[in-house]
Amino acid sequence: MRRNYITFMLSIIAVLCCLPTMAIDDLSINQEVTNLLQNPTFQDQFNGWTLTQQGGSLTVQEKADGTFEVQSQGCEFTLEQTITDLPDGIYELQIDGYFAAEAMPQSMLHGSMIYMNDMKNVFISSYEYMLLPEYPTNKVIARSQDGELNIKIVGRNLASSTDLTIFSNMHLFYRGKDVNEAHSACSSLHTDMQFILETAYKCHSTDIEDYVQHPSCNLSLIKSVAGGAYANTVNWSKIMETLKYYGELLEDVCNSRAAYIKLMRNIIQTENTANLLIDNNLLTEQQYSQVTQLLDTATKGYTEGSFVNEDIDNLLLQMAALDGMPKYIDNIMQISTPQDLCSFSVLVNEGMRTLDAQLTTDINMAGITTFQPIGLYSDNVTELNDFRTNSYGGTFNGQGFEVRNLSLQTAYEGGLFGRCYKAQISNLGIANVSVTGTGAQTCGALAGTLMQTQIDNCYVAGTIKVSTNGKMAAQFAGEGAWNSCFNNCYTLGEDFTNATTAELNNCYWGTIATKAAQSGELCYNLNNGETESPVYFQTLSTDKYPVLLSSHEIVRRSQEGNYYNGDDEDAIREIHNSQFTIHNDDVYDLSGRRINSQLNKRRGPYIQGGKVHL
Repeated sequence: MRRNYITFMLSIIAVLCCLPTMAIDDLSINQEVTNLLQNPTFQDQFNGWTLTQQGGSLTVQEKADGTFEVQSQGCEFTLEQTITDLPDGIYELQIDGYFAAEAMPQSMLHGSMIYMNDMKNVFISSYEYMLLPEYPTNKVIARSQDGELNIKIVGRNLASSTDLTIFSNMHLFYRGKDVNEAHSACSSLHTDMQFILETAYKCHSTDIEDYVQHPSCNLSLIKSVAGGAYANTVNWSKIMETLKYYGELLEDVCNSRAAYIKLMRNIIQTENTANLLIDNNLLTEQQYSQVTQLLDTATKGYTEGSFVNEDIDNLLLQMAALDGMPKYIDNIMQISTPQDLCSFSVLVNEGMRTLDAQLTTDINMAGITTFQPIGLYSDNVTELNDFRTNSYGGTFNGQGFEVRNLSLQTAYEGGLFGRCYKAQISNLGIANVSVTGTGAQTCGALAGTLMQTQIDNCYVAGTIKVSTNGKMAAQFAGEGAWNSCFNNCYTLGEDFTNATTAELNNCYWGTIATKAAQSGELCYNLNNGETESPVYFQTLSTDKYPVLLSSHEIVRRSQEGNYYNGDDEDAIREIHNSQFTIHNDDVYDLSGRRINSQLNKRRGPYIQGGKVHL
């Protein structure tokens, strides 16, 4: 029986091997080959695709009909995959969807792109999608190269958080081995691309208000766009070259529009910022004049459409370098002077509530009397009692640096920050601070009130004075509420916060903090004993408290429970000279400071057992 079964199976295999198979080389003209793509429906999210993303959101949604749709909002992204082992020929990729700029239904801006090998095309605009009698399909046609098709979907964000790209129903077709067999598909795409070029030209040539949008592109580019849009004849022997040229024109239009939109947004932001700063005496008249002159030049070029992208880049660099104006890197304000910190406070309190910032050095606020808490809030002032619109909600990174010698009196919630709502504050030190609340509001050294805010790796040290006529005061934060979270923080003051619903993780204050600050114990505990990649540092011979700069020493603990700097535990157990050996536990310098490390020993007198040793 066993032999008969094996014989039967072998005969079946032999028959199957003789059956003809459908090879990929047997593709017929206009045959759909979508099955060669991995996850073309996005049913498995982005599996099979290489995804890069920056900002915004990119999600896959299931529609009512059971199909899936990718939605990108305010996001720069690229989805990419490569198909290999294809027969030579011409292929067409089709994708349903559209690009909508600034959530304006009537906008004809084009932003997102589809690529296949060296060919490209734009996603149609939302207005075209709704306007045409039949919903059009985004298409790109390309020849396979060495048996490969590289496919990319590139989402663009024209400087707006509401920019939207939606797409679904991806299909891939084999159109033939040459342009003669692919004539119909190439002709259809040529007509579609001419229509989009015509749209781009009309958007530029018609009154902007008719389309509710920014200028499309510069004057030199728009002439080329018009030439492509209204070309009357087609050289069909060079149709692929023509389609490639149209794709490059449309890509240039997208890049130019993005540059113009970025320019206008910078013009508006720079003008508003300059007005706020001069109103608060943070710009001189001469500095303000330089700003307005540059803005006049930028606005004129914007209106005329006379700038190429390089001109816009140069203007943006000049705006960023204006004397007295805030400096930004990746939309993060760089704070390097007391004036910068005051300017940041003004911008936040005048409406830029989610502005991000970072310190680039220690900030000495001694003698500064015009500073207001960042995020003004007051129960007693009608226009300032809506915490959702009058609180700071951005990301502030101290990068390990300190704000020093801050002294302020305020009728509002007081501290370096007034009130924070959904903010993130990290890696910041505050040293020598005096906050006096005069209006019965909550006060603290770091902040008056924190709501749904996360504080990571921050400290308050040195001389700390915090008081208020009313509510609550504490020497780190006046009130930590609404599930705010503190991680690895300390204050050398008596109290930390009036934490109504806050979470405190590895935080220290009062006697526990002050007694352990100078010895290294506090630093070691803040790092949870981590010495490979610690957050806090302390050079025990000079630092009175832990700091956040890695230029200081790592604190370690010996087997005996002593704290020291350096890498060799054995090296700190004894201090030697040519005449005697003395032990770490009872060695002091002349100021009475115990010596914790062999590395900290300097030439000079030391005291051991009541005797002076040289």
